[in-house]
Amino acid sequence: MNRLSVAEAQRIELDSVEERVVTSRPRLDFLDALRGLAASYVVLYHMVLLPMPNLPVPPWLAAFAGNGGSGVTLFFVASTFSLFYTMPSRLKEPTPRISFYLHRLFRIAPLFYAVVLASMLRDYLVFGVSHSGWEVAGMVTFIFNLIPGHQESFVWAGWTIGVEMLFYAAFPAIYARVRTIYGAIAFFLVTLIAWNVVIVFLPMVPLSDVQRASVLQWFVLRHLPIFAIGGICFYALQTHLKSGSRSQSQASLGAMLVLLAMFLYMALLSSWLPNIFGAQYYWQGVVYGLAVCGLCLWPWSLLVNRLTMFLGKISYSLYLIHPTVIYFLTPAYRNIYSHVPRASLALAACLALTLAVASLISYVTYRLVEEPSIKVGRRLYARFRNQQSPKASAA
Repeated sequence: MNRLSVAEAQRIELDSVEERVVTSRPRLDFLDALRGLAASYVVLYHMVLLPMPNLPVPPWLAAFAGNGGSGVTLFFVASTFSLFYTMPSRLKEPTPRISFYLHRLFRIAPLFYAVVLASMLRDYLVFGVSHSGWEVAGMVTFIFNLIPGHQESFVWAGWTIGVEMLFYAAFPAIYARVRTIYGAIAFFLVTLIAWNVVIVFLPMVPLSDVQRASVLQWFVLRHLPIFAIGGICFYALQTHLKSGSRSQSQASLGAMLVLLAMFLYMALLSSWLPNIFGAQYYWQGVVYGLAVCGLCLWPWSLLVNRLTMFLGKISYSLYLIHPTVIYFLTPAYRNIYSHVPRASLALAACLALTLAVASLISYVTYRLVEEPSIKVGRRLYARFRNQQSPKASAA
């Protein structure tokens, strides 16, 4: 009985530590909604492009659908905003770096590993393709972004994980230096300059044309300025986030920023914007940064609602799973287009079908893989923290 009481007390203490780590800062609904919108936009993009031949798109939607890959840019901006938002809570922990890395590892790795295995099985059974041990090792260790020619990864759409994990690895050091909006702007400029230096010297590096093209498209340094924009957004809104208030003037400012983001996105799709960053890609970061700031101040219910927040909750699974779902649904798309005379309605029906199937599978993987993995990471840190506490007291 006494042993049971001790064990129960330890469990309660672990749960208390875990709860403090998890709930130290309130969750931001608008970030979940933005993740859901980003994932849905990428689904639309791949649903049109992956089938061969591509699905017909009505002219009025062609530019918007064709730029759906920019949903990844929104992921990057929102992810960095979230990291800056939660890092102060991590710093209150006795071992903040371990807290941060354990959380990131158990948030990302288990599902990614599951999808790596599923992708290997799919490629072998469907395409007769097998992957080398070195290729798999690069995926498992998350260093494949550093290997020219392998940066795209054999997990469809998995290139973003290689970029994000390298950014996460560096983030504590970045956060230690980027503590103001001026520091965030400086970080953006440094990363932008660094990438353009890489572009200048890349032709001198002994790489094949394929490897060089891979670096130019996927290498982490190309995407760092986008992450930096997320930091700028956080520090621009830091005072508002601390106060938690939302005045009428703030709501008006938020509405203006959302509308400005919409206008600039229309301008980007219409090629109206000047190329002042060296690549139009970085305008995507500006547009989505404005959207993040605007919806923080004014969570417009058309964009921030139960559906988009639900999609945001399962967005990681949805992002990794949807390309394979699209591949296997392609015959259904052809059937829909053959029976629905209008391309707009056919595309809408295909998107509804894709989101329904992919969301159902993603919810299952979220409940069976993501949630348990996150809890394991929290409990591991809680146990580590408890083990460290007596040592700290003794010292």
